[in-house]
Amino acid sequence: MTVRLLKDASISDVRREMTRIFHEGSVDPSVKQLADLAVFSSPDPVIAVHSFVRQTFQYQADPEGAELFIHPRRVAQDYFLGNPRSMDCDDHALLVASMLGALGKQTRILIVGTKSQELDHALAQVNTLLGWVSVDTTDSHPLGWVRKFWQTIVVD
Repeated sequence: MTVRLLKDASISDVRREMTRIFHEGSVDPSVKQLADLAVFSSPDPVIAVHSFVRQTFQYQADPEGAELFIHPRRVAQDYFLGNPRSMDCDDHALLVASMLGALGKQTRILIVGTKSQELDHALAQVNTLLGWVSVDTTDSHPLGWVRKFWQTIVVD
């Protein structure tokens, strides 16, 4: 299955599903092919993947009351068919973490709360010589920028 819809999902359901998809995406040949394309002539794969995903895949929120996950394999296949997808923050995080994972980088996903009592955002992180660096491709902030979070759940 490449697209999964969870209605009224709990945070444990979201974490479990994202973990499964993230690990599958990191070893998928089409995701590796997309990652190789993104970093083709760049000396820094993290910067290259960040820029590529941010410029290629627009942000679009999930339907109200549902959590939709688009598998990185599906995103890569659609891209190679000439139909880049629009995705929400968790799909961006899954794609970035999977692409960097396919390139041999240690990655994880954070599910974070930016508002009191609500988990409302997801982003990828990559482990570098400087420690964990945020790779959020859904807004205009620079690579490595981190907002203040009141709660964080790690998906690894």
